[in-house]
Amino acid sequence: MIKKLKFAAVIMLLLLPAMLLADEEIELNKGEKRIIIKKSGDLSKLDELKVLNLSGNIGNEAPDAPFVGIYPADLDFPKAQALNYPHNYGVLITGIVPNSPAYNYRLAEDDIIMEINGKQTKNLKEFDKLKSTYRAGDAVKLTVFRGGEVISLDFVFGSRTTKEPLKPGEIPVIKKSKSVGYGGGTWIPMWYAVDMADVNELVQAIGFSALPEDGVLTQGFGGKITVGKGWFVGGQFQFYGDSKKINVASNYVNNMDYNMFIGGATLDKRIPITRGLITSLGVMIGGAEHSVDLVHSNGDYNWPSTATATTTDIMNSNTSVNISKGYVLVQPRAEVMVRLLSWLGLRAEGGYIYGYGPTKGWKANHTETETYELKGSPDTKFQGYTVTVGPWFGF
Repeated sequence: MIKKLKFAAVIMLLLLPAMLLADEEIELNKGEKRIIIKKSGDLSKLDELKVLNLSGNIGNEAPDAPFVGIYPADLDFPKAQALNYPHNYGVLITGIVPNSPAYNYRLAEDDIIMEINGKQTKNLKEFDKLKSTYRAGDAVKLTVFRGGEVISLDFVFGSRTTKEPLKPGEIPVIKKSKSVGYGGGTWIPMWYAVDMADVNELVQAIGFSALPEDGVLTQGFGGKITVGKGWFVGGQFQFYGDSKKINVASNYVNNMDYNMFIGGATLDKRIPITRGLITSLGVMIGGAEHSVDLVHSNGDYNWPSTATATTTDIMNSNTSVNISKGYVLVQPRAEVMVRLLSWLGLRAEGGYIYGYGPTKGWKANHTETETYELKGSPDTKFQGYTVTVGPWFGF
């Protein structure tokens, strides 16, 4: 018996180094991350340090990046079946970061996040993508599956800024950051105080009443997207038009169609004042045009009946011409936007358009390629103040 014990002791001594050198994984929780250390032998030598970022991307995030405070994972079928979850989409919560927004709003392990503001979180990648459209302090509605029930939860994103842990029963105070937004688009009514004197001289000389002389209300659309660090790029276009008709001698009618076009690319720098109030400075660079279509007609058009028919036979003294003047423009501008909802704001913008005409005077256009100088036409200016007030869809 003693010999057997001695033999066992020798075996244990021989196996002890191998046991000490065996690979072992130690899992630690460190704030927002789970750290797995794989060690072999000497604990002071780390063969592998693996950081599992289970609460979303950390990296070099912006200070106002949204923080939830969960360890999310893609939902697999066995887990969904075990939780009696009837859908094939969602993000599973496998853990909660202490003193995080998720902790304060009572999210729990095995909760399944189904939607953010009505948009499905199909998987972890889609969850991160949706989350990245918000900023710390933004309020959203989470749809969560818990214990066989679907619940709706009002949730405010936090930030990763470290603070003192909350005391038991203390209500979390979340600082709402000043976000520059993410962009959007809208219908744009724009008052343009353009000088219409030259255009009115033309239309009145051929018998039409004058167009508005102190400015016109143009209609159009515009949008912009963020390119980082408060800079936004986008585009805008505006139209204004008016049509007039008068009867002249011998059953002839004169028609006049006037059109103004303004459009270009925009660049803006947003400056947040508060979470719900944003200012920006920017510029639009593009082009513009005055265009007038004139038609003199009695409505009498005939198909030619002989091979020798001429244009005069067909037109029968009916004539038309388009005259125009084009510009290259620059518009410096300043904007103020008040955020009403997460997706809706009210904006006001003031600017000044300065147009440069590459050629002197106006031109007459008979076809797209055939143009003629309009002799004696003025070198009409295209400049004036602009004012815009209207909604903004997005932020």
